[in-house]
Amino acid sequence: MSSAEPSDGAVPTVTAEMSIPQQLNRRFARVRQSVGALERVLLQGPRTHSARELQSLHGLPESLVAKYWRGMGFGGIDHDTAVFTDEDAEAIGELIRLVTDGEIDEDTFVNFARGFGFHTGRLAMWLTEALVDEAKAGGKVSDSQARMLMLERAPEFLGVFERQVVYAFRRQMASYTARAGSEILRSVGESWSDEALPLPRAVAFADLVQFTRLAQSIDGFELADVIKQFEGLCRDIISEGGGRVVKTVGDEMMFLADTPEDGVRIALSITEAVAASPILPEVRVGLAWGNMFSRYGDVFGPRVNLAARLEGIAEPGAVVVDLETAETVDRAFPGGFSRAEEWSVELQGIGLTTVVRLERAAASRIVINR
Repeated sequence: MSSAEPSDGAVPTVTAEMSIPQQLNRRFARVRQSVGALERVLLQGPRTHSARELQSLHGLPESLVAKYWRGMGFGGIDHDTAVFTDEDAEAIGELIRLVTDGEIDEDTFVNFARGFGFHTGRLAMWLTEALVDEAKAGGKVSDSQARMLMLERAPEFLGVFERQVVYAFRRQMASYTARAGSEILRSVGESWSDEALPLPRAVAFADLVQFTRLAQSIDGFELADVIKQFEGLCRDIISEGGGRVVKTVGDEMMFLADTPEDGVRIALSITEAVAASPILPEVRVGLAWGNMFSRYGDVFGPRVNLAARLEGIAEPGAVVVDLETAETVDRAFPGGFSRAEEWSVELQGIGLTTVVRLERAAASRIVINR
């Protein structure tokens, strides 16, 4: 055995003295060992069952297994390839039995699977990238080295992650069901009768100005920091103001608030906080109040489309709304905000719209101590 080969089964460190093939072999071995160790902990057992066996041995219809797996975001499966562990069989079977017992229909079953898959997939990416960012924070390791450190450190956090996921889900579920209950009570006596658009909300889009140009002028690490700062700042202000983030798409964030005045207060606080940041370009916000409907973690309706169009015409640093929203805000919080400017514009797919730029008056600013 050469001195470069360990005798205790450990994967040796890659050194500069090694040849390129040696470095590649050692790096491959190190990655394989770390990924394998993680998989053994995460999957709780070997992949021993095929889709055909789940049907023959566990009574799980192949069609529903395939829909579940696809809904979770995983690729197609061969009928006779051993893909599933005992834990997979138990988890898939638990949800399938809700269908076979008549508790839910197949559409709801697929929606459940998609919801679990989409949001836990994003969560897994979020958490692992957070560990990568931490490894790179000192500026002494490359991206690939940081990812290697993430693979090696991840096992120590798995228990914490699992407990936090269960806790966070229960807390979020409590919050959303409480909101649903208050909406039921609030709907009594309301004149709005359109069941297709049952939810009154302030919906807004906040977008960094000239982000494409910025992305071409700085490196990837700086760009990632800009996105991180923008998203973190917005999320903190939205949460503190009683709103909720719907989604982010690169340099744009969509959020909701339960009252028109909360929505405008959040929007103005975001523009002010972004303007005060030394690394962020200006942000513009389009906001509309009205009824919409919610599906699969997103919201839809004409007022959502209007808010998106308004964001597209807003000036850097501005918060703009339509006239109906401005009047609603005035009634909800008299003197809280002022109308700095009004004009009419033809919005694509919407028509001639009176646009109002709002500014702060008596309303307080949401300040986050960071």
